[in-house]
Amino acid sequence: MKNLWTIIKKELRRFYTDPKMLFALLMPGLIIFILYSLIGDYFANVTSGENETYVVRIENEPEGYNFLVGENYKLLDETPSDIKTLIENDKVDLYVVYAPDFLDKLALNDPRDPAVVNFYYSASSIKSMNVYQMYSTILDQMLDTYVSRPFQINVEDYSTSGSISMTIMASMMPFLLMSFLFSGAMAVAPESIAGEKERGTIASLLITPIKRSSIAIGKVIALSLVALLSATSSFLGIMFSMPKLAGTHIDFSIYSFGTYVLLFLVIISTILLFIMIISTLSAYAKSIKEANSLSAILMIVIMAAGVIGLIGPLPSNNAAYLVPILNSVNILRVLFGGKFMLVPFVLTIVGNLAFTALGVFLLTRMFNSERFMFRH
Repeated sequence: MKNLWTIIKKELRRFYTDPKMLFALLMPGLIIFILYSLIGDYFANVTSGENETYVVRIENEPEGYNFLVGENYKLLDETPSDIKTLIENDKVDLYVVYAPDFLDKLALNDPRDPAVVNFYYSASSIKSMNVYQMYSTILDQMLDTYVSRPFQINVEDYSTSGSISMTIMASMMPFLLMSFLFSGAMAVAPESIAGEKERGTIASLLITPIKRSSIAIGKVIALSLVALLSATSSFLGIMFSMPKLAGTHIDFSIYSFGTYVLLFLVIISTILLFIMIISTLSAYAKSIKEANSLSAILMIVIMAAGVIGLIGPLPSNNAAYLVPILNSVNILRVLFGGKFMLVPFVLTIVGNLAFTALGVFLLTRMFNSERFMFRH
């Protein structure tokens, strides 16, 4: 244990006492914040909904109030009995109900008995939000012509509390977080192992009485802590820039303390896995350049897995949560979506730790083999 702690302190001291290395670790977060803030307008254009088809039901629509005209709108002729359920499930985007005597009450001009129109929509659906805002804005402008005539608009939102924020977070954060976790691991692992091979210092370390397993475990733990700093910087950069990027207000208080603990556990197990993979590649590589080249290929695999995990449905088979990388992406989608599934979560953590342990065993074997460590 003493030798293990010695290896950890050696690695941490080398990274945390180097101003250039600290700057390189923290810089991604600042870059992310600036970049994502600048592309907020672009994201708003993407989500404007100009090419969407909206399903709308308008009940008791007064003559002259037909605002939604065009091929972008599918108007239902009858009101389904389960209209509210359809809205919750994103099958119907907007349900508008005018009071049968809407025009009569508008003409009577009685403040005690105003004309009423009810809106039903889901704030967790961008489509539903878009069509609601379009219709209500036009209606407001039209009713402004009746300045002295009182009217009343009632709105019912069928989304759960904070669901719009969760929808945005669940769609973006898993892929981004996985990318930056791997980038953080890629920034430190090649330097620690392949870099020492280039400088010849790892040979001196391997001839000491310290067990090769202690060296492998110590490097993985220390590098994970360093990579976690870089990942945290990137994570905070994303968090602070997310409102501008999404073009809306995102309430981070929607997540409980327990959810953040679960997210932290997933992040820790994932960063350990990434460090183990890159450390193994670095032990095989002859130089930092070769280690970075091998890691870059793996980065493509990470990004592809992240995209597949985002565009596809969540796995129905729990065994899928034992597949490295994809399991972390999917369980992050679940957690950022405000849900918790015990078996998939446990399988993800156990799977990541099991593959990490297997990698540490492989790394130890490589440290014991001069053929791998000092190949020409």
